[in-house]
Order: sequence, then structure tokens, then C-alpha cells
Amino acid sequence: MLVRYDADSRTLFAVVQQGIEWPGEQWLMLDRFPFLVEALERGQAVFVEDARTAAAIPSKIIDMFGVHSIVGVPLMVEGNCLGFIVGDRKEGGGRFELTEDELSFLTTLGAVAAVFISKAEQYSALQNALDELQQLDEAKGEFISIASHELRTPIAAVHGLVATLHRRGEDLDEKQLREIVGGLYSSTSRLSELTEQLLDLSRIDAGVVPLEPKTFKALDSLASMVADIAPPSAKIEIDVPDSLEVTCDPHAFERVLSNVLANAFRYGRPPIIVRARRDDVTRVVVEDRGGGVDPSFAPRLFDRFTRSASSRASRLEGAGLGLSIAHSFARAIGGELSYEAAEPTGARFTLVLPG
Repeated sequence: MLVRYDADSRTLFAVVQQGIEWPGEQWLMLDRFPFLVEALERGQAVFVEDARTAAAIPSKIIDMFGVHSIVGVPLMVEGNCLGFIVGDRKEGGGRFELTEDELSFLTTLGAVAAVFISKAEQYSALQNALDELQQLDEAKGEFISIASHELRTPIAAVHGLVATLHRRGEDLDEKQLREIVGGLYSSTSRLSELTEQLLDLSRIDAGVVPLEPKTFKALDSLASMVADIAPPSAKIEIDVPDSLEVTCDPHAFERVLSNVLANAFRYGRPPIIVRARRDDVTRVVVEDRGGGVDPSFAPRLFDRFTRSASSRASRLEGAGLGLSIAHSFARAIGGELSYEAAEPTGARFTLVLPG
């Protein structure tokens, strides 16, 4: 049997025993195996001719596997023990002895095996690091591609409208000027939203999201968000007790719910329902009566740069960042953001906060 050894907890883990793979579910404390304690302290292979008489291992294991003689070979590399090779001869299996030369050979063999295991682990760690770098590189390329695409559209619109004003401003009537101003407002609002999302993303990735918990009224914060985000004449129902207070970072709270609300107004259908309650935890729910999220897409709903086929087909603007950012901010303030289909139709997002 090959066993893994954790020095910090002095624990043994079965690696290979009749097909069991490490770490597996078999683990025992090293101190229950005196012959392995001796092998560790001496840094040499230790042989016990009669495990029961010497109390080398727990009697329960002797009875379970019929162990008679046993040998433990430490896997030592640079003064550290990675584990042990353990071999045994069952009762009735004939006389079994190991000479000092043979134990010395096994000690050397254990050291060589330990080097191979250590190098294999280093290679595995390097391979994992390389895989992560490749994934980061792919994510970087995807980020640049999507960000460039999403920024290009509003920038082109602003440039075109400003060019019209520059070349023909004096010839435009009041209605045309109002249309241009409206177009500029829409495009610059989109640019502002994208910039804020990209800044949020950079703070989250850098792990520098500033949090200053405060106690504030949930209704005041949510009503302010709705007023800023809701389109004209939007049908909205807000069911939040005036007395309900939330203790967390106000900006992070706003980043979570504003992204969820924007998503509901953009892709859902009225009425948009916002409600909040507190029992053992605080729950803030945003619900709409649209078509909901395709069940096949739901598991990737909070991934970055992902949009469902229906949202892409709708030609509505979006970089697939809002819900990912909302999910990250929810966790930053100790909460959790989840999605479920609403009844009879629609999408329901729930932010759960402790307390």
C-alpha cells in the first residue's frame, strides 16, 4: 500500500490499496502506527516480524486484513516525508524476514520514489499554472474583443451626431436638434454604463473592492435606483417596508440591484416587481413577467461576457457583464444572488443578505 503523509496534521491518507486513489476516504493518525513513527524519525525503512506482538499497528487492522509481518519505507526528499510504502505478509503466508542490507536498499528505493513523486507534483503544479495562464490569455483576448465591439457602437454614434452638428448645425431645425441631443444622451449614457462596468470588473479582479458597511433604509435606496433606471411610463410595483433597514456597503448594494433592475427593464416585461422582507435573513427580490431565462442557459447566467441566444437576437445592447458584476458584489458584501423562473412567467432574482 502507498500512503500519503500530511506533516501538519500528522495524518495518513490511503493512496493505492486495491484501487483506492488518494486522498480517498481512508485516513488515520500517524501515531496509531508506531512502526511508521519509527521509520519517520529514523528516516529509514523499518521491518516488524510480528505486528501483533510488537503492537506495530492497531489490532483492528491486523484482524481485518490478517497482517503478520509488516515493513514501512519512508518517502523522504530534502528532509520532508511525503508518505510511506507499506508492505505486509499475511498470517500463514510463510516466514518473512528482511536483512539490514535489504532494508537499506528499500530506504534508497523510497528516496528515489520520493524524488519522482516530488518532481511529478512540481510538473503538475506548473502544468496547472500554465493552463491558468492560457485561460487568462484567452479571457483577455475575449475581453478586448467584446469591449472593443461594445464601445465602438456608441462612440460611432456620438461621432456621427457631432459630425452632423459640426457640418450642418446651422441648417437644422428644432426637431432635428432635439433628436440629435437625444441620440447623444443615449449613446453617452451607454458609454458611461460600459465604463462603470469595466471599472467594476477591474476592481473585482484586483480584489480591491472598497467596502464601508453602513445602515440605511432599503426602500430609499431601491426607490432611488428605480427612478434613475426605469424607462418613462414603466410599470413598477415596489413592496418594501419603510422600516426595513440594511447594513452593508451602500455602493455595493446599489451595484447589485441596479444591474439586476437594468436587466429586468431591458429584457423583461412589465410589471417589474421589487419587494424585500426580513426573517432570519434579508431578501430583496426583483421579478418581471417576461419570458424568463432559457433553462439551458441558466447555469451560465452569471458568467462574464455571456448572453443568451434570445438576448443576442433581440439586438438589445449589452456586454454580458451586468449580472456577473452583480453576483460578485453580492458575495463581496457577504450575500448571495440567485435566479429562478417566476410563476406564471418571468425571471426572479433574489439577493439574500445575512441579518
